[in-house]
Amino acid sequence: MKRLLLIFAMACIAVQASAGVIPKFKFGVKAGLDYQSNNFNDRIKDLDFESSTGWFAGVQGDLTWAGFGIHPEIIFSHNAFDVAGDAGKVKLNKVDIPILLQYRLLGVLALQAGPTFCVMTNTDGNFGGVEWDFKRPTIGYAVGAEVRIWKLGVSARYNGSFKRSEVLGYTTGKNKIDTFQLGVGFYF
Repeated sequence: MKRLLLIFAMACIAVQASAGVIPKFKFGVKAGLDYQSNNFNDRIKDLDFESSTGWFAGVQGDLTWAGFGIHPEIIFSHNAFDVAGDAGKVKLNKVDIPILLQYRLLGVLALQAGPTFCVMTNTDGNFGGVEWDFKRPTIGYAVGAEVRIWKLGVSARYNGSFKRSEVLGYTTGKNKIDTFQLGVGFYF
């Protein structure tokens, strides 16, 4: 009888210990505001792109083990920039794919950081009398936090670029886009 009780107690301890190790997956949607600053320069002159507020929307996942996890997303964002002193305009649509590592604090706060991959989807501009093309993919980083209560998540994130991407026009230039995002998400 003592052995049976001991085996039962060990089984209960094992189940409790593994409860935090079994990964949990959640899937959701996300949308919000996207504030982008654009730093473009070429061989002739620096052009001043005025910062722009646009929008973003996409899907997100959340795979967690106890307090640690992976938070992948696929986010579509749209912005339009005015070119100061040039009377031009640049429209920028892109798809960001961040794959973030996260650490949960106090059950509601998640700190997130990791790489993000960016693909320009529909980019065009007309300034300096020439059509421009911003379609080079970039690799960057993202750092942020998310507060999750029930199935709702509110997030703030900074996305930066490791290097400037090439821009094709009447002269080859380099462009660097930094983004600050505020979003609201819902997990199913």
